[in-house]
Amino acid sequence: MRKGAIILVLSLCFAAYVLYSLTGVEPVKVAAVRMVRTGGTVSVEGEVRNTGDDTGPLELEVSYYDSNGRPRGKDVVSIGGLSRGASAHFKSSPRPDLSVADFSIYLNHGRNPYGN
Repeated sequence: MRKGAIILVLSLCFAAYVLYSLTGVEPVKVAAVRMVRTGGTVSVEGEVRNTGDDTGPLELEVSYYDSNGRPRGKDVVSIGGLSRGASAHFKSSPRPDLSVADFSIYLNHGRNPYGN
């Protein structure tokens, strides 16, 4: 085998390993999320699923935006730890609509060992 072929095979193996490793980076998944409008309020509800090891407490940060992408508010939803394979329903607190058109969710696992 030529040197170039060996480097190509090693590079492909490394790329495959990196892709495989990335599939397990975020074991907690947010699924079935929707915005709920009731009266003059809006909230977000959905489900979180744990596909990895048991977790400690989690926080979901729900940010609301208007149709121009401007922030319209933020809520934090606390969820107790999840066992492997468990799921939990969540719902943010109702807040005044304030022309909310979209939202985003950030899953916060807490601080890492370095304090970040």
